[in-house]
Amino acid sequence: MSKTQHQPEAIGKYKIEKMLGRGAMGVVYKGVDAQIERHVAIKVLHPHLREGAQGQDLEQRFLQEAKAAARCLHTNIVTIFDFGSEAEGNPYIVMEYVEGVELKAHLQSDMQISLPSAVDITIQVLEALSHAHAKGIVHRDIKPANIILLEDGTVKVSDFGVARLDTSDLTSTGFMVGTPNYMSPEGLQGMQVDSRSDLYSVGVLFYELVTRRRPLRGMGLEESLEPLDTLAHLSVQNINSIKPIIRRALQPLTEVRFQSAAEFIGKLKTIDDMDLTEAQTAFFPTQNAKAATAPEQRASLSSASQISSDILDSLEQSLAKYVGPMARVLVRKNSKSSQNIEELSMCLAQHIPTESERGEFIRNLERTGITQVEQASTSWTKALSNAGDNVASTPNQSSAALSEAQIDQLTKLLTFYVGPLAGRLVKKSTKRITDPKALFEFLSQQIPDKKEQSEFLKKTESML
Repeated sequence: MSKTQHQPEAIGKYKIEKMLGRGAMGVVYKGVDAQIERHVAIKVLHPHLREGAQGQDLEQRFLQEAKAAARCLHTNIVTIFDFGSEAEGNPYIVMEYVEGVELKAHLQSDMQISLPSAVDITIQVLEALSHAHAKGIVHRDIKPANIILLEDGTVKVSDFGVARLDTSDLTSTGFMVGTPNYMSPEGLQGMQVDSRSDLYSVGVLFYELVTRRRPLRGMGLEESLEPLDTLAHLSVQNINSIKPIIRRALQPLTEVRFQSAAEFIGKLKTIDDMDLTEAQTAFFPTQNAKAATAPEQRASLSSASQISSDILDSLEQSLAKYVGPMARVLVRKNSKSSQNIEELSMCLAQHIPTESERGEFIRNLERTGITQVEQASTSWTKALSNAGDNVASTPNQSSAALSEAQIDQLTKLLTFYVGPLAGRLVKKSTKRITDPKALFEFLSQQIPDKKEQSEFLKKTESML
């Protein structure tokens, strides 16, 4: 936020909590609707954009976002709730507050995305556009910054800020809007665009998801496709499956491109050799079967056995090395559909693009012992029960005397010997064992090597 622009306490009936970000069109705040206790995102048009000859047109276009998106009630579209104007006359739009990972953040992380995930992200974006196009709305600015990945696997398309209703003459020929890197040839030339321009942008997006680069402007289409042949994480069959789809999506002439989002989706579903069956139990459930994204299936997945947050955090840290900021989304999603740690680990491994890194990921989990967590948990629970029953509590030696910093130190110390399960073990044992010395003794017994047990106990002496 600039020094000259202060954060308002309220906008309309909405109390402002903080600023979320700034864009070319406006500032976005996180607010709350106190009447129904719902968090919202509020976008306010930059005041300076209302000035000058184009000011009125830009203001109309900004409010047009609300009118356009409000017509689009779809799982994959950020919902618009309300719009109005501040006391100063600056228009604002109130929309669904979505917590997730921006696709842009993942692409900037330099981590490769798996082909099943790339396909499913693309399909969900196309599902959103299919709904919007059916209502006569062209998004005109499809790009990673406008695509959000939620923890439950849903993809949300946001920012219809430059959307054009087919019935509107606000954006006439010669007035270019959108983001050049993802725009269609006709959009770049300031010509009239239609739904097929959005499909071109999705083609660029899919190309980037697969290759980690955008097709270069100024070179022929076939030359732009050549980098696909050098992708080590894809098989020849993968490449032969996706090349014709990208070639069709990026055609310069609209009449040769995909003519509808549904047609584009249909071709994506034909991609071979992706092991889509396994991918259905992993993050971004594939659209190969409609049931994969049905609300009733998602509800059943959420009722699956739960894995502790400590373990999920550890898995997230391990996975982040290979997939970047998408690790949190992947872990949370797959944990709902996996029956045990081993199954969850294998599902997560499917989203690591290269075979060598998948093997490394699994070996690291085995080395830390996280894949044996269920057996260990049962053993620890019994041991804790016995230890708690056999240790007398003394007021001067209560584990409560350990400060938060000491507990954190103890956890880090134990992690060196038993891996990511240390946090869970320390948390449970401090509740049952009240004598610090007995606590340290019990924790040492969870270390397999006798020499390391003694080493651990020696290091804890300074904490007594």
